[in-house]
Order: sequence, then C-alpha cells, then structure tokens
Amino acid sequence: MQALHIRDVPDETVAALKRRAVRHGRSMQQELREVLARAASEPIDEAPPRAIRLHTVFTGRMDPFERSDFYDDRER
Repeated sequence: MQALHIRDVPDETVAALKRRAVRHGRSMQQELREVLARAASEPIDEAPPRAIRLHTVFTGRMDPFERSDFYDDRER
C-alpha cells in the first residue's frame, strides 16, 4: 500500500481533522483514509472543458487600462 506525505497543512486544518476523527471514533490515520476514499469515489465529470472564446474590442484608446477603469473593488 502506498504512503502519502502532505506538507504545509495549516494548524487549524489538522486540529479540525483531529476533532473529526474523535467525533467518528477513529484514529487520525483512519479518518484521513476515509476522507481520501470518499473524495476518490466522487464521480468525475467526463465532459471536456468548454472552449474559451476571446473577443477583441476596439476602444479607440491607445494608453493602457488600469484595473480601476473596470472594477470598483480597491483591488480586493
């Protein structure tokens, strides 16, 4: 059986997984196996991705646009 090693998992995620394992009466390792098995058994959408259609629009403007010309989100 293969082994996995996952780096840089946030502390909050690890704590939540530990709580989940306790809630289900499992070890952390068994809980992770269950989570991975469930994720792996989800059906995969076999439809090919939709093609991206790009359109060029002539604006009559030669200088570059700024983000604020299009969005009022203060670059969030």
